[in-house]
Amino acid sequence: MPHARTGNSYLAGFGSDDMNSGKDRDDDRGFIAASFRSHWLLFILVGGLLIVAGGVAIAVPAVSSLAPNEVLGLVLMFVGIVQITQSAKMRRESLFVWHLALGLLAAIGGVLIRLDPFAGIVTITLLMAIVFSVHGLTQIAFAAKVRSLKGWFWFLASGCIALLAAGLLVMKLPYDHSFTPATVGGISLLFAGCAYVAVALRARGPRMSVLTG
Repeated sequence: MPHARTGNSYLAGFGSDDMNSGKDRDDDRGFIAASFRSHWLLFILVGGLLIVAGGVAIAVPAVSSLAPNEVLGLVLMFVGIVQITQSAKMRRESLFVWHLALGLLAAIGGVLIRLDPFAGIVTITLLMAIVFSVHGLTQIAFAAKVRSLKGWFWFLASGCIALLAAGLLVMKLPYDHSFTPATVGGISLLFAGCAYVAVALRARGPRMSVLTG
């Protein structure tokens, strides 16, 4: 029966494509796990940089006369440049795109916050909120992609904190000299840095398990 053979061939081909897709996903997760293991020190350094950047964004406006948006803009520009540079070390598409996207977002967002080109159209705090909301969504999307990796929830938590920061920036909070929009952004950067460090420390051993179970 030619039709039956054709149908079976189709089903066999469909199953093969499905298995190949699953294998590709496993290979991608395996490569990401291996990348965190082989570059764990680099990830810790980037995480440390984000923690320091968050601390600067929180502390500098509180102890100096510098405008909070100027400080946060400069911090994001610096963080973005570092992450763009780091993306060049990531050979796999998923890691490269993730780091490049975060770097470009931080750098461009920092420039926009620093220069405030939309004054009178978009408030500076709303612009900050947009930057951190996109940053949070990017982190959450990456966490979903690597959810079988140990420690993936750190990136999920970091993305949720960034979204929370964006929400707080939109709200009309009673800001003062010691609590500014840069404080909110700095806290988000602190959590992002902690996510990098936590996952890198778990990957530091001789072997990193791909699956959480």
